[in-house]
Amino acid sequence: MMNVKLAGKYKPWLMLPFILVPIFTLTACSDSSDDPVGEDVGDGNVNVSILSAKSLKASIETVSIDDNLAVSFDFYLSNANGVAVVGLDTLESIPTLGAGIAKLGDEQKRIRPLNSDQEIVTAEENSDLSPQPQWTSYINNLVEPGDVADNDLKTGWDENKGSQWQAGIETDCGVECITSIGNGVYRYTFKQTLESYSAIDAIDTHYAPELVHRIYLELLPYAEASASTMLVNTTFDFDPLTGVEADPADSRVLVSQEQSCNRCHTTDLTSDNSILMHGGKRFDYEGCVMCHTSYSGDPETGASIGMATLVHKIHKSDYVIVGYHGAVHDYSGVTYPGDMHQCQQCHIEDVVPQADFYQYPGQETCLSCHEEYAPENWDGTAVGLFHDRDAFPQAWDMSCSGCHPDANNPLGSALFHNAMAKINETVAAKYQFALTSSVLDSDAGTLTAELTFDSLSLSPDSDPSFESLWLVAVGNENQVNMPANNGQRLVWNLIDGDDNVSLVRADNKITAVISNINTADFGLTTTGSLYAKAFVCGDKETGIVTSCESDTATSVEVSADSAIALTANVTKYTELVSEQKCVACHDNQFQDRINTAHSMLVAPANGADCGSCHAPQIATGLADGSCKSCHSNNMVKFMNATVMHTPGEASIKASRTLENSLSYRELVHSLHANTRTTQDTIDGDREMMTYPGDASNCRACHDEGQLTLENLAYESSVIVARKGATLAGETAEYSPTVSVCATCHSNIDQWAGHARAFGGVYQADASSGAIYQPGNESCILCHAEGKSEGVDVMHGVK
Repeated sequence: MMNVKLAGKYKPWLMLPFILVPIFTLTACSDSSDDPVGEDVGDGNVNVSILSAKSLKASIETVSIDDNLAVSFDFYLSNANGVAVVGLDTLESIPTLGAGIAKLGDEQKRIRPLNSDQEIVTAEENSDLSPQPQWTSYINNLVEPGDVADNDLKTGWDENKGSQWQAGIETDCGVECITSIGNGVYRYTFKQTLESYSAIDAIDTHYAPELVHRIYLELLPYAEASASTMLVNTTFDFDPLTGVEADPADSRVLVSQEQSCNRCHTTDLTSDNSILMHGGKRFDYEGCVMCHTSYSGDPETGASIGMATLVHKIHKSDYVIVGYHGAVHDYSGVTYPGDMHQCQQCHIEDVVPQADFYQYPGQETCLSCHEEYAPENWDGTAVGLFHDRDAFPQAWDMSCSGCHPDANNPLGSALFHNAMAKINETVAAKYQFALTSSVLDSDAGTLTAELTFDSLSLSPDSDPSFESLWLVAVGNENQVNMPANNGQRLVWNLIDGDDNVSLVRADNKITAVISNINTADFGLTTTGSLYAKAFVCGDKETGIVTSCESDTATSVEVSADSAIALTANVTKYTELVSEQKCVACHDNQFQDRINTAHSMLVAPANGADCGSCHAPQIATGLADGSCKSCHSNNMVKFMNATVMHTPGEASIKASRTLENSLSYRELVHSLHANTRTTQDTIDGDREMMTYPGDASNCRACHDEGQLTLENLAYESSVIVARKGATLAGETAEYSPTVSVCATCHSNIDQWAGHARAFGGVYQADASSGAIYQPGNESCILCHAEGKSEGVDVMHGVK
């Protein structure tokens, strides 16, 4: 066998003299890094010692596989400024150094039934589309069950206990495997040849030079090095036949870590919520998949630890495995705020070359969701479950292609998984609309609104595919004397035949006139907003618009493009968070999540007060003010509700402390900071939420310019139960800025004096009534975004 040298996109260190001036030019003007710019050590070489470097980057450049199947690879080590880092090979030891190698070939499967003497069950796939390849590591270990540190587990957790193969990497070599090639270029040589690693009877681990291969490197050079800047995780895909870096189109990258994972998970490796795993060593998704292979399992529980299974079941809150030293990892408390049925929340179309590979079924991938629905007599195999025609009638109506993609159905089972998302997309595209005008006539007591649809063949009140069409008018929620029953917020279903509502259609425009309104209740001063939302029916089987009377109809929410000003001389609500950032985690079809989060859902009567808040399903967005119009500063006082409630401070429950308030800012902050209490919901105490980001990262939700604190001081104070309250009516008062800060910074007694010095109010006992006068806070002078001590600066996100 010939010695094959594989060349990547390599910048030889000998070229450094030619790029020396640009490096100095760029780094001299930068204040983003305190990394050294390097020292000229002669021969035109510029470098920095690894003990002086403040950051590390590594790029694998070449791979060599010799006739004996010994593998080595060269990598270039630099700091953030691109300066070569030298001295790695001279360290006495390297605490974190690992390398792995895998090939991309046919899916290798775990033997099912698990740990059983019964005959192995398999089935041949017949398809005119090739099954998509998966990673198989050359480095594997047979792992036996060990002692479990925590036995407080559900009965039957160990029924599949037994030996399991696990893919891995080489981590025990250290400095001995490192050779310096020159000025920041190092060679890592694997301790064993490819044919020397453990063989698995049921898994093909033979060297296959015709397949794309991947190298993985992890490195943290010394124990004191900061993982946030010095920890290296990197991969390199290569083609042994051509001798060059593999074409990305020939590899396997199903998700973009940046766009899929990091849209919810923090990228700060120092954060407690980071996805830095395995003792603080690993964070790179494409490195993870080399060990979390389709055939790897957990010996104590028998659970698959393949990446697809792991990710699916963790986000479903349905995963328990046993890790290092018998530690139990129970993910049943994970909170995923999106829809698990929307595959393309993570598998984003066209973002990576193999984005659509998720459509191809894998044994453990499919079982990760469907196994829980298996009948009692299930034989434990994928074939035994999915070939049950009675269990999956819709799929079997399409024969094999109901699961396995072919020319007739290239989506395979994704056709069903994405069905609801596709219906949402189809219906929303057909009935998208905008609010184009709104006028309040105080003398006539009317509201006239114009809705313009992209296309409209029938008036919504005569179109059987329209379930409802809501109009929501919101006034001033900070009135000194609020109208009863949150009367500053009124809702109407425009198509339920109310005598006070008239509709006129002209082509694709609908003009709605609503009569008998007491416009004074809106209390308009500077702001007032009008929202609209339709519920339209789509067919679950065909994916097209259908009559709501159909047995296969499902309801789809279609919100107007945006809110508009309620009338002349006022402006609509100013968004203080980014809707785009909200839906990145919560997804934009949030009706189910909203409905689940609220205990009392009603169909409000037109213009009725109570229904305006007991109908959260008509909210149009998370950031547009439609939620806040109910979740006001006064919500825990029942907003002057006179029906089924006793309004006012005396009615505030003892459990409704600031951390359990229902005012929107405090609710959202306390949930994401995990400071929220868990008591006193109608359905009982709730579980804690698991926000995967860093609560101090304001930019996770707020865009630049949204933290100016403008107008915040002019809102009413927040009256809630005081700390330690045992009876209703035992209250505390927080001025608006103080209340926002205190939901996270709960040690308010330590900083209340500072707040009071600038007009803030914190009354630990507000039984004598509220004392804050709107406008008195001056926190904005120092803490507004862009100020010397702005919230952006104080939270490190400037």
